[in-house]
Amino acid sequence: MTDALLKLAKDSSKKKKHELAEHVTGLLVARAEDTGSEETNLLNSMLEGVYDSLEHEAKRKMSEQLADVQSMSSKLAAAMASDDLPVAQAILERSKALTEADLKKIAETKDQGYLLALAKRDHVSKDLSSILIKRGSKEVKHAVAANLGAEITMPVFESLVKDMPKQMGDRIRHLRKSNEELIEDLFRDDGEIAAGSELVPKPSKISPKAWLMGIKLGKTTLNKAIYQLSHEHNLLDAVGLLSASSGLEMKYVHNLMVRYDSTGIAAVCRACGIGAMEFQAVCKERCKHLKFPESTGSKWLTNYHMLDDTDARRLLTLMKIKLKAAKHEEAA
Repeated sequence: MTDALLKLAKDSSKKKKHELAEHVTGLLVARAEDTGSEETNLLNSMLEGVYDSLEHEAKRKMSEQLADVQSMSSKLAAAMASDDLPVAQAILERSKALTEADLKKIAETKDQGYLLALAKRDHVSKDLSSILIKRGSKEVKHAVAANLGAEITMPVFESLVKDMPKQMGDRIRHLRKSNEELIEDLFRDDGEIAAGSELVPKPSKISPKAWLMGIKLGKTTLNKAIYQLSHEHNLLDAVGLLSASSGLEMKYVHNLMVRYDSTGIAAVCRACGIGAMEFQAVCKERCKHLKFPESTGSKWLTNYHMLDDTDARRLLTLMKIKLKAAKHEEAA
């Protein structure tokens, strides 16, 4: 395969280069999480080599296909992010292959369309937020303020929110305050968190490993697993599946599950694609565990319906980034 691709790469015709780009893009998508391997590096090098010779529509399609691919090289991501906005947009909004330096350079040099795309990323660092707020239009500033994954100080946040419609500003203010408290709780000792007793192992018809294998093979879904485990009164195994799906360590998902509020576990469930019926089953079992009336579960479900998928995903991303940064500080 490698020899054939190299031969195709040397072909000077535009048609062959487009064929190569389309084929190699598909191969790279199939290796979405295979970062750093020799094969992945070769695929990236080939796309980097033919990128400038591709037509606009081919570049746009490539951008859409590779925006969520972790194995894409930072060099290729930077080339697409600096291209015309229709090509750059998906990469600017979603790609994790862009370095912080690339993001800041684009924010400092490009026009408002690029800045607006950057403001919609799942995570916007404090430095990047500062640039976007300094250079951005009113629309860009509002997008930063509304992005729960954007790191900004409360004084700056309040200055941005005052220009928004009151209802929207109040909603974002409430969500941001709740999320900041939630993230702070992640770093507290268990005894300092308002939470119920620890979950204990319960018998279940299907083990977490079997559920995960079934989900991976497409024979079942995470929703079915969470619903079944909730009905089996087995929240601990549900925590394990949510941890595997979300990428958040099990101990943190466990703490969110036994907290007296539902903000954190609702965000994790929403970000993992858990549906309303399945979340209702979780709420019912949480009420039993925490010794709350079932009416509390109804309130949690109402709040869940009000939570936006994007907000939930951004909060989960921010939690993981904060925890990773804290671990690096401890190790230093």
